[in-house]
Amino acid sequence: MYYQIIRADGGSKNYKIFSEMLDDFDRQDVMDLHRLVEERYATSRPEGYDLMLWGDLKILFQPEEEDEVWRHQHEYNLISWRLFDSCGIHILLMDNGIAIHMMIEKKYPLTQEMLSKMLSRKLEVDHESTMAYELLRFIRSQVQK
Repeated sequence: MYYQIIRADGGSKNYKIFSEMLDDFDRQDVMDLHRLVEERYATSRPEGYDLMLWGDLKILFQPEEEDEVWRHQHEYNLISWRLFDSCGIHILLMDNGIAIHMMIEKKYPLTQEMLSKMLSRKLEVDHESTMAYELLRFIRSQVQK
């Protein structure tokens, strides 16, 4: 299974998971994808493979503290924390395969324990950027609260 993304210029590319898209997407691409998925499933519930993408986008754009991903984060073992600065999204990858995608400017219901794990794991970036430093400062401030 894969997602085929067809751009307005006619070019297309296949992706197995949402995280792969972030290497090629900018912020507007992510916003457009969210809008398209919301429109597609406005009157029905996604099934199968589409449910994964819908869930990733829901957590990214509409985080709710009651969501299972946030309630069970104390059970997760963080294996990587990466920033995709082209789209302003960072991702937490857990050893059980769960990936949590988050916008850098948005506050998510992360526990103090998870925030500390993020800082101890260190942020993976392709190159130094102001965005990476701002994200680190933000996470540190959340840990100190």
